[in-house]
Amino acid sequence: MGSASYSCSVARPREFDESVVLDRALRAFWERGYDATSVDDLVAATGLGRASLYGAFGDKEQFFRRVVDHYAARSRNEVDRVLAGLSGRAALEAFLLSRVNGSACFATTPGCFLQIAATSGTSPPLVQEALIEGQREVNEILMRSLKEARCLGELRATADLEKLSALLGVVVSGLTASAKAGASEPALSLAVHETMALIFEAP
Repeated sequence: MGSASYSCSVARPREFDESVVLDRALRAFWERGYDATSVDDLVAATGLGRASLYGAFGDKEQFFRRVVDHYAARSRNEVDRVLAGLSGRAALEAFLLSRVNGSACFATTPGCFLQIAATSGTSPPLVQEALIEGQREVNEILMRSLKEARCLGELRATADLEKLSALLGVVVSGLTASAKAGASEPALSLAVHETMALIFEAP
C-alpha cells in the first residue's frame, strides 16, 4: 500500500533576536537621523536581508515605529532601575545624573534619541507624540520626587513645587542639549550638583 504524498507549509521560526535587531536599528537611526537612514543602512546595521526586514517589521516608517516603542520601553525600564529604592532628593539627583551619564538613553551617542529624531527632517508624527509622552513622564518623576522631598523635610514646606518642577524640566532639556553639543560629563554633573544645592539650600 503506497503512502499518500502531500505537502504542508510550516512557518519557520525567526532566526534572530528581535531585541538585538531593534537595538542595532536604534543606533543607526540615532547616528544618522530618520531621513538619512536608508533601508540599505538598516540592512547593514541589523544583518537582516531586505526580505526578512520587511517581513518582520514592515517598511521603513513601520520599522521606525517599532524602534521608537522599543526605545521608550527600555528607557522606562532604565529609569525604574535608577530610581529603585530611592525617594525625595536622592531620587531626583539620581534621575538628573542619569541624564548626564547616558543611562537613561542607554547608548553612547550623545543626546536623547527622540529629540534628535524630532529635529532631523521629516520624521514621522509618532516622534512628536512619543516626545510629548516622554516629557509627561519626566514631569511626573520630578513632581513626585519634589513632593517626597517636602514630606521628608528636605524641602521647606512653603516651597512652590510647580515652579521647581518647571525649572527642573528646563534643566533636564538643557542637559540633553548640552550633551549633544559636546559638553563633558564632569561639567554636566557639576551643573546637576549646583542645581540640587540651590533647590535644597537651607531655608
